[in-house]
Amino acid sequence: MTAATSPRFEGGQWVISRYADACAVLSDDRFAVPEAPPGETGIESGIESGMGWLRGAVSRFANGRRHAEGRRAAVAALTPLEPVRLREAARGRAGTALRGGAPLDAVARRVPVAVLADALCGDSGSDPDEVADLVGVIADAYFPGTGPDAPADGALERLADLLCSSPSLRSRGLGAPLRLPPGRSEAGTLATTVMLLVQACDSTAGLIRNAARRLTGRPDPAAIDELLEETLRLDPPLKAMRRVATERVTLGGAVIEAGTAVVLDVPTATRDAPASPGAAHLTFGHGLRPCPGDRIALSLAAGVLEAVADARRTAGRPGERAFAAFREMHHGPAPLVLPNAWDYASAAALARAGFAAVGTTSLGVAAVAGKPDGEGATRDETVALARRLARVPCLVSVDIEGGFGGTPSQVADLAAELAAFGVVGVNLEDGRPDGRLAPVAVMRETVAAIKERVPGMFVNARADTFWLATTSTGDEAGAAEDRPRHGDQVAGEGPSGAAMLDEALRRGRAYAEAGADGVFVPGVAEAEHIRALVGGTGVPLNVLFLPARHTVAGLAELGVRRISCGSLLYRAALGAAVTTALAVAEGGPVAAGLPGYAEVQALLNE
Repeated sequence: MTAATSPRFEGGQWVISRYADACAVLSDDRFAVPEAPPGETGIESGIESGMGWLRGAVSRFANGRRHAEGRRAAVAALTPLEPVRLREAARGRAGTALRGGAPLDAVARRVPVAVLADALCGDSGSDPDEVADLVGVIADAYFPGTGPDAPADGALERLADLLCSSPSLRSRGLGAPLRLPPGRSEAGTLATTVMLLVQACDSTAGLIRNAARRLTGRPDPAAIDELLEETLRLDPPLKAMRRVATERVTLGGAVIEAGTAVVLDVPTATRDAPASPGAAHLTFGHGLRPCPGDRIALSLAAGVLEAVADARRTAGRPGERAFAAFREMHHGPAPLVLPNAWDYASAAALARAGFAAVGTTSLGVAAVAGKPDGEGATRDETVALARRLARVPCLVSVDIEGGFGGTPSQVADLAAELAAFGVVGVNLEDGRPDGRLAPVAVMRETVAAIKERVPGMFVNARADTFWLATTSTGDEAGAAEDRPRHGDQVAGEGPSGAAMLDEALRRGRAYAEAGADGVFVPGVAEAEHIRALVGGTGVPLNVLFLPARHTVAGLAELGVRRISCGSLLYRAALGAAVTTALAVAEGGPVAAGLPGYAEVQALLNE
C-alpha cells in the first residue's frame, strides 16, 4: 500500500498523494481539467457527431462557464429523482439478473445504467437493457485514447435515436444548443443524459465490485451504507484524477510550472484523509467540481449490493439436486476419482473426457497467476475461475486453501458466492503458510459457518498432518484441546507416522462433528494409515493420488471414497509443454495424439 508523500515529479508530471494537497488542487481554479481534443469538424460548426461531439458537449471535459452550465444541467436532471426508489429498483433488477445466472461484473455494470435510464427517460419507450448495452460501448471510449471511437460512434447514434423520443427529455431543453445530428435541438439535454449514464456505468460498477469483496454476513441497509463508505475510503473505484496547471503554483513545498500535468493518486490520498465526518471522499470530487450524482450513485450501488447479499443468503437452494448428486458420488460402488483443473479449457477437456465432476488445483490457479500457492493470495483468481467454470457441463468443487485469511463468517460468504456460480463443494485446509496447522477450534468454527450459510455445500475438510509432516498447531498458546498430545516426536526431527495419524484422526473427527461432509488427508501413503483413517472419522475419506504408491483399485479396497489428482495434471501439462518445446528445438519427435487447434476451439465454444 503506497504511503502519502509530498508532491513528487515523475515522468514529466506531478503526482499528488497527500489528502490535503489533493483537496487544495481540486479547490484551486488554477488547476484545470484537461479538455478533450476537438473532433474533426469542430463543435462550433454545429455538425460534429459521434464521440468527438459528446466529449465537447459534456461538462466532464470542460472548464469555466461551459463546465458550470453543464453541471447545472446535470443537477437539474438528477434533482427530481428519488434515491430510495432508485435503490429499490436496482435491488429488484439486480436480483432478477443474479437469479438468472448473470455474473456480478455484468450486473454491476448494467443494472445502475438501466435503472437510471428508466428514471431519466423511461417515457422514451426504449428497453433499459439495450440502453445499458449501448452505454457500455460508449463508456469504453469515453475518455480519449481508452478505446476505438468507431464502435462507440455507432452506439451513440443508436442511443440518440432511442432517447430523443422521450417527451421528458425533449421538454427539459437543458444545455447548449449543440446538434447531433443537425436538426436535433434537444442535443444539449441528450449530451447531459448520456454523460450521466456513462458515469453510472464504470464508476458505479467499480464501487459495487470493490464493496462486494468486503460484503460479509447478512447486512441490513444501514450496514450496506457503512460498507460503501468504508469502500470509498479504503478501496475507491476512481484511481486517478488529472489536472493541468494554468499558471505557476506552489503546492506542498513544490513549485508547479504552468502547463504541467498533475495527477492525483486518489486511493492513497483518500486513505490519508483525517478520520472525521467532514473528510470528503475524493471519488465524488471536491472543491470546485463536486460530483452532482453522488447520492444517486450510492443509492444504485446500495441496491445492487443488497441483491448480492440476498443472492448469497439463498445460494444453493435452487441447486439441491446438484449438491445431492455430488454427495452421492462419495457413496457409490467405486471411489470418486476427481481430476483437478486450473483453467476453463482444462476443466472443459476433463468434462468432455467423461468426468462427471472436477475440482480445482490451488497450485495450478496460483501458478497461472504468477503467485505462490497456499499463502492466501489467490482469492480473486479462484472466484474468477469458479465463475468461468459455471459453463462447464459437470459438477465443480473448488479448493479455497485455508479460506484466504478470512474469518469464519467471511469464508462462509465466499462459499455462498461460489455456490451462486453453481459450485457444489469446497476444500478447506488446516495447513498454514508457516508450515504449522490451524487451531482445531478455528477450523471447526469455519466448517460450521459454511454449513450454516450453504447447507448443501460438500465441505471437504483437509487435515495436513501428513502433507506438512507436522502435528504443530499455529497457535500453541491456545486452548489445550487445540494442542497435539503426542510424546513420540524426537527433538529436531519430524513427528512419527503414528503421531501424524493420531493427529489426523483427532482433527478429522472434530471436523466431521462440526459438519464436514468428508475428510481429506493428502500425503498419506501407508495402507495401515489409510485403513485407520477410513474407519476413524465417520465420513468419506479423500486421499491424494500418489503415482508411485497408489492405484485406484488398491485405494478402493482400503475403503477410500474420493481420490484427488491435486496438482498432478497441471504439473504433467507443464512438463509436457517443456518436453514438446525441447523436442521442437532439438529436432526430436513430438508426442502424438495432441488435441488439434479446432478441438480446443470447440471446447471453448461448447
